[in-house]
Amino acid sequence: MRRPMILMSTLTVTALVATGCASAEPATAAPSPAPADDCPAPPAAGFDTPDGWIGLAAERPEDIAFVVDTGDSSVAARANRDQPLASAVKVVHLVAYARAVADGTLDPDEQVPVLDWQRWYAPGTDGGAHIAALNRLGIPNDGTSPLDPAATVRLDDMVSAMVRESDNGVPDYLRYRLGDDALRAAASAAGWTDFTPPTLVGTNLGALDPTVDRDDLWSLAQRFAFDADFRAGYAQNVTPPDEAAILAYYDRYGPRGSADDLARVYRAVADGSLGAGVDDVRRQLEWQSAPEPFTAMGFKGGNLPGVLTHGFEFRGDDGRTAVVVWLTHGLDAADYGAAMENLAAHQQLLVDAATDPAVVPRLACVA
Repeated sequence: MRRPMILMSTLTVTALVATGCASAEPATAAPSPAPADDCPAPPAAGFDTPDGWIGLAAERPEDIAFVVDTGDSSVAARANRDQPLASAVKVVHLVAYARAVADGTLDPDEQVPVLDWQRWYAPGTDGGAHIAALNRLGIPNDGTSPLDPAATVRLDDMVSAMVRESDNGVPDYLRYRLGDDALRAAASAAGWTDFTPPTLVGTNLGALDPTVDRDDLWSLAQRFAFDADFRAGYAQNVTPPDEAAILAYYDRYGPRGSADDLARVYRAVADGSLGAGVDDVRRQLEWQSAPEPFTAMGFKGGNLPGVLTHGFEFRGDDGRTAVVVWLTHGLDAADYGAAMENLAAHQQLLVDAATDPAVVPRLACVA
């Protein structure tokens, strides 16, 4: 089997970490777990192998939810439970962008001033994603800002940074430009009917300063973007919360949804039922090679303190599709560090779930 190299996308406040509404109906067919008598003892829990992640799902059900639908079989665990999504939520922003391109609201070839993108960048809060995106796109910078204040960037390339490097400024830029109704409509088009637009920048800014109104992080993000004096002095004289408070903060105030919510979006992309804009969504998501027997694979992941999330869609030339979503939260600093150090093992489990018929019954035993 050809195994793709998968790159993680992030939403991280690295300076704060020692290491670095349920849906009405399930998005998948009812799972058919193996009878209890047919289930062996689960593997030992751990972060360094795919089997270890299966063991974690058995050992820590309060922290893990997943949906797997291969077309031939399906399994779900706690799929309707509301959980943190981290950057996995950005697939909704991508859908909103693609729909806006399809109806002529946005031009993918528009040259956007880099400074309009830059205003949504909070240095030190994104794990280096923004600067990595500038470097990939050939935009000279000093590690914080572009060297040419008059530089422009193609809008479609900006959006690619949201997907590939997981730049946090792009989704907030799109939210500001398109509006919350466009984001809700994009989610609804994919079957997610109770979507709450998040702010990626505001989420991280709110973690830096516990004195702000955390119930209005979008106002915080916009002030940071457009008030230069506020931006320059933000969080200079506050003490960030301790580890326990940070984990509780992200669990409550970060982007949220259910595994079913994300699975609906990925299924609409995979089977084409999304309609307008689906080709652009696929083009952006499916930038890495696919494992056999599929010919296309799209994904968006996310991580923030205590949280690790993934959403995948797979397509084959024969019309076969698969969807895999996995949400983990409640990780302390040590476990979060171990999960990130062994990211490939977790991602391999999710690819195997879509491609190896033996994996779904094993997941059914721990669901």
